[in-house]
Amino acid sequence: MPGYANRTIRFDFPDLTEEGDTPIHVIIKNPRTLPVEELAPDVADEASGIDTLKAMYPVIASMIKAWHVYDGTSNADDLPPLPLPATAQSVAKLPFEILNKISEAIKGVVAPGI
Repeated sequence: MPGYANRTIRFDFPDLTEEGDTPIHVIIKNPRTLPVEELAPDVADEASGIDTLKAMYPVIASMIKAWHVYDGTSNADDLPPLPLPATAQSVAKLPFEILNKISEAIKGVVAPGI
């Protein structure tokens, strides 16, 4: 199959997985294989860190190929799973640990060493 090697990355979150459940995971397009236009949110230079992260939600959503995650905003005893395709709204419902891991992968390509 022609193309770039390692086109996806799987992140597993064993600390977030309840016993007996399918492992919590996210599979994203490898940011090393994407054009910069797909990785750069549209934010003002003076945006705060949280504003920048929120601006990344559509970027992150476009990178998600598969996942087994739940709605972190739900108060239900049995959390509802988040469906695919991912949207900016569903990405906003992810726990910070998951968002941070994906953001670090993007940052490592766009701004290595920072």
